[in-house]
Amino acid sequence: MAETLTVPRDLVQRLRARLPAVTREHLFDCYAISETTWTKLRDGRPIKRSTLERILQRYERLLAHAA
Repeated sequence: MAETLTVPRDLVQRLRARLPAVTREHLFDCYAISETTWTKLRDGRPIKRSTLERILQRYERLLAHAA
């Protein structure tokens, strides 16, 4: 079974700040996640570690492009 973890609320808020809007298209374009995964993040429910790693890699790329 895949390892899961809960993402701290401050990190979710930082991820949200980089989204132009919370839509299916922006969630996938920015972080390659579904609305279901976003809802889990937002509500403080656990997600797979591999999913979080992918989100963080994409988040870092967004920050690099903004600099």
